[in-house]
Amino acid sequence: MDIREIDRSDEDQLRQFWQVGKLAEDAYRPYDFYVPWETARTAYVEGRPGFESMMFGALDGDEVVGRAYLGYPMLDNTHLAFVDVHVRPDHQRRGIGRLLVDRASDAARTFGRRTLVAETYGPLDQDGPGLAFARATGFTEALEQGMKIVDLVETEASWDALAQEAAARMDGYALVPWVDVVPEELMDGYCHLNEAFNDEAPSGELELEAEVWDAERVRGDEAQRRRAGRHVYAVAALAPDGTMAGITEAVVNDHAPERGLQSGTLVLPAHRGHALGLAMKVANHRALRAALPQCRVLLTGNAGVNAAMNAVNDRLGYREVERSVEVQKEL
Repeated sequence: MDIREIDRSDEDQLRQFWQVGKLAEDAYRPYDFYVPWETARTAYVEGRPGFESMMFGALDGDEVVGRAYLGYPMLDNTHLAFVDVHVRPDHQRRGIGRLLVDRASDAARTFGRRTLVAETYGPLDQDGPGLAFARATGFTEALEQGMKIVDLVETEASWDALAQEAAARMDGYALVPWVDVVPEELMDGYCHLNEAFNDEAPSGELELEAEVWDAERVRGDEAQRRRAGRHVYAVAALAPDGTMAGITEAVVNDHAPERGLQSGTLVLPAHRGHALGLAMKVANHRALRAALPQCRVLLTGNAGVNAAMNAVNDRLGYREVERSVEVQKEL
């Protein structure tokens, strides 16, 4: 078995790299939320703004049977590297995954990183094979989340009552929606909210530092999303003085329009207690249904200790379908 860097100019090799992950996740995850090929290809070729990356393949002759994608944050959290490892189901339990983890670990050390972070998925009531593999290769559990889905069609009838309930508690706060592009007048508040996420959202034992956001980073992300066919539907909550108090975002892909990802939702501590999380998410669900009626299902993840967000998602009809465990390894 030959472990080597993937040639990003080789279209066939890139497609095989992507396909390994797709086959591996299809074998054990209850829903298909794997990144579409067209979007993955853009990230493979262009990279991601604010990150450097390396791609390793386990090749049997010319056939890619295992893969590791290694990402290095360059603007913040420069002690970390994030790794994503998959082995094709018909080649698992042959030591290929361990070889890929070892290669990724060596590369991360060379890049000056001291902690390697990965994410595993499995059934709600037991440890999945990904977590067992992570433990066997030196990772320890850092943060557990319940992965949840909501059916927007089935839950739509509840939105009017939820919106009215939230509006009665908002006390002068206002909701501002947008699609894809953050309004210029909200840029400072948007960056502040993004910088607050790692401090305010539950992170367990993950060694996360606050991220660094500015207009250049935001506009770079927006431009790449457009090229990759991804769209962000966002709703912000503005306080009576006009400052941004909260944000929620959902991402839908042109290449998989039937489903989307409910991304981050955050209300700053000074503004909690006004039902802003519920108000923002109901408004965003409505915007998605109006603009993209073919988008039926959203996926999100919540740590068990995040009682407030779990309560909001329960009201909206989200239900747990699998378990996610983020793991880390000291290098």
